[in-house]
Amino acid sequence: MSLNGFDVASYQAGMNVGEAAVDFVLVKATEGIDYTNPEFNGHAKQTWSAGKKLGVYHFIRNDSDIKKQANYFLTTVKPYIGKAMLVLDFENTTGSTIQNQAGVGLAKQWLDYVYQQTGVRPVLYTGISCENSLDWSSVVNANYGLWIAQYNNYNIVDGYQPRDLYGNLKHWKAAVMFQYTSTGRLPGWNGNLDFDVFYGDKSAWDKYAKATKAVEPKLAGPKWVKEKKTYTLKTAVKLRTAPSTSASVIAVLPAGSMVRTDQAIIQGGYRWVRQPRSNGYAYMATGPASNTLEYVK
Repeated sequence: MSLNGFDVASYQAGMNVGEAAVDFVLVKATEGIDYTNPEFNGHAKQTWSAGKKLGVYHFIRNDSDIKKQANYFLTTVKPYIGKAMLVLDFENTTGSTIQNQAGVGLAKQWLDYVYQQTGVRPVLYTGISCENSLDWSSVVNANYGLWIAQYNNYNIVDGYQPRDLYGNLKHWKAAVMFQYTSTGRLPGWNGNLDFDVFYGDKSAWDKYAKATKAVEPKLAGPKWVKEKKTYTLKTAVKLRTAPSTSASVIAVLPAGSMVRTDQAIIQGGYRWVRQPRSNGYAYMATGPASNTLEYVK
């Protein structure tokens, strides 16, 4: 069994999505740390009040802190957490969107943080070329589902006409959902719609929306302290997407490299410093907590 639906953003201003012939609606909520879709509240309420299945998504950017982006999203969609599918929109385009392998680590950081904070396991949205060209094994292994996009052409599609994917997935065994056209049309709305098919029934959708683990209470822990400093590496050191030895590696800096930092913390048995970057931050261990300057001078 499958469900038919569409996703909306500010382009569908004025549309009452709750009145549409649809099983589900996915609504853009936020982008970065300072943009909220002005139609979000209205479209989300219309969908929910009409008894349709709801999804809410965040468009990730590479020019702002990932944790701040996740918190901004969670604050905006708070009334629907546990009721709506949570989605991360990963676009492989230009400008301030994410285009390379380092972006996979940032995406996983967002997914992990949202899961940690809500107990709801989010779904990743991306295009088939991006799924094929980047290494998504860390995201797949963490059991995050895939909403895949792939268009055959831009001809008008009147009513829902789900089709098979052109091409093959490289990393996921199967997709949760498929966006198969950006030029769908439904009675009552004279503009284009992105048509999607969800591979499951309503109870399957609810499983994606509900928490799968209890959220642990927040405990007081180590705090970041300001530290504007330049380090010279004694040996090769890994830059990571988070202050953890299990976080994805952004780059390996050779001995002699200089790293400018703005904050530091002792966490997980290591002393970490934060490096501001054009696309957010990178994190580097300066050494074990017992010898905090083992790798640098």
